[in-house]
Amino acid sequence: MIFGGVTMFRWVWITLALTVATPAAAEIVVNYDALAASPDPALRRDIERKGVIHELSSEFDRLDKRYIRPGQVLHIQIQRLDLAGEYEPWRRGFEDVRIMRDITPPRINLHYALFENGRKTREGTARLSDMNYLSDPRARSSDERLIHEKLLLRDWFRETFR
Repeated sequence: MIFGGVTMFRWVWITLALTVATPAAAEIVVNYDALAASPDPALRRDIERKGVIHELSSEFDRLDKRYIRPGQVLHIQIQRLDLAGEYEPWRRGFEDVRIMRDITPPRINLHYALFENGRKTREGTARLSDMNYLSDPRARSSDERLIHEKLLLRDWFRETFR
């Protein structure tokens, strides 16, 4: 059989050569199971939790491309997530608004393991928090959802995987 002037035999060899020559892609695998038991009110309802997971997953995809090399796989288990700010239900009309205060910083506890070509090369836990999150100029000029949590992750990746 001929495919665009290339026989089936050659097609198989070309495909095999490209597969062998292409290094394995970098990947981040994140386990969010612990978020279902989070004390944070924004993570109690399934729909809101899915929105947070979507935002964090897109951030991990961005960080993957920047910090994880081809052939590496980073496994992350989010053990606890407390979003920046808190709901203050006694405020009329603001029941669904998170109020940001110095005493309500974002917190992320995670366990990670980095594998390179199938071998574990690094493992550890991290407790991420920023008590000065309201003073961070990167967050002030951003309209990104969950910017404070994303900045925690960006800083941790930069320090841990550069």
